[in-house]
Amino acid sequence: MRWKNIAVVSLVLASLTGCSLANKLVYRIDINQGNYIDQNAVEELKFGMTKEQVKFLLGPPMLVESGYPNTWYFVQYLKPGHDAPEQKELILSFDDSNQLVGMKGDYQPGTRFFEAIR
Repeated sequence: MRWKNIAVVSLVLASLTGCSLANKLVYRIDINQGNYIDQNAVEELKFGMTKEQVKFLLGPPMLVESGYPNTWYFVQYLKPGHDAPEQKELILSFDDSNQLVGMKGDYQPGTRFFEAIR
């Protein structure tokens, strides 16, 4: 009689957990979309760099709005297999002479970025 109780309790617990345990056993690939942004490349940015130099360093931007061609958006979206997705962005601003004048987003510039100010 005791083993029947254990079997019933085991079946109830197994049905309550459902597929959540089996879901972790299934392999899911990492999904990486957008620009791959390397912090080392971001640290190489400096004020006064041209658009071509920035494109050589970081690659082409993900988005350049038609009304604002001097603002470039670099967006990286990463969804690891079973973990929460994360999105990072880098927004670069250029002046009318195509030189880098501003940077904001989730990446921090290196000390070389501010050398052109001196």
